[in-house]
Amino acid sequence: MSTEKIPLVSLIIPMYNAEKFIPQTLESLLYQTLKDFEVIIVDDCSTDNSVEVVESYAPKFSAEGINLHLVELPKNTATPGFPRNIGIQVACGKYIAFLDSDDFFTQTALEELTTLAEENQADVVHTDTFLMLYDEKDLVICTRQKLPIIAAPTFETTDLAQRIVNWIKRGYNWESFTMFCKRLFLVGNQIQFPRLLNNEDMVFSFAILCSAEKFLRVPNVTYIYRQREDSVSHKQFDEAPVGFHKWLRVMNDGLNEFAKVMDNFNFFAENLDYRYTVSNFYFKEVSRSLERFYSRFPEFTLNDFVKREFHPDNAEFVAQLFNKFNLQRLEIAQLRRELEKFQRQ
Repeated sequence: MSTEKIPLVSLIIPMYNAEKFIPQTLESLLYQTLKDFEVIIVDDCSTDNSVEVVESYAPKFSAEGINLHLVELPKNTATPGFPRNIGIQVACGKYIAFLDSDDFFTQTALEELTTLAEENQADVVHTDTFLMLYDEKDLVICTRQKLPIIAAPTFETTDLAQRIVNWIKRGYNWESFTMFCKRLFLVGNQIQFPRLLNNEDMVFSFAILCSAEKFLRVPNVTYIYRQREDSVSHKQFDEAPVGFHKWLRVMNDGLNEFAKVMDNFNFFAENLDYRYTVSNFYFKEVSRSLERFYSRFPEFTLNDFVKREFHPDNAEFVAQLFNKFNLQRLEIAQLRRELEKFQRQ
């Protein structure tokens, strides 16, 4: 029987080719005011020296009484979602926190989050704000929200309809690092990251929002996010037509993953308008990235991409895609009418 102490927090870090940034990430953990946590790093087949860098930090964490676990995947998954799922399986802490391999925490981050979770017995502590680091020097307060940011810890309404409305209004952050979760809540509700090339955080956080009874929003700034133009998530979609193919796949697979989440709740079966609104919102968010392709390829070329990539049975995706293109045509037609009207004056 293992006598190893169960930590209060399990911190999960997916890693791929992060040797340049992972030292700062790990240093931010060594200096945490809370020491009752474990670190689970899941390496997605890095081809640089990331693994060696992490291994060199093992003695430092051991000296602080912190367990540092390194899990090396046998095959690259090309998505941070799968490594995070492995981390959730390995974790044994009461709470789970997520940290990307090129980001870092403030010194009191874990202490603040666990205190808030414990005092409020929350399923989830959702951070409304975080710091964004540009070019390794410019720190900017960042929030995705269009709703007013709260001034004190506040439980979100338990009315799922209102939560969905707030989500559509971009009332919550959906990055995984803004969700500090009770482990038994995630496991009990079978909440995992989908196997998507991009936007897996969005589906994950949506499932949390729909499932959590005690969803605590807090104003604490505990996370520093590094904005990098050379990140894998930026690069993998840049090339066309490959980039276009990947975005179509992300859009279609994402719609399917949202459908899976909504299938678990009677609310969406009884309120089909909300179901459609969620799908439509997701489609609009992701399809913005397609706009850079519109000016580079004639429409018949885009049609050929779609025909090659998808089966006609993907009715919802095709309908959303048609709707997107049709709305653009209507907007262009309206702009032309306004221009003609202006020219006649």
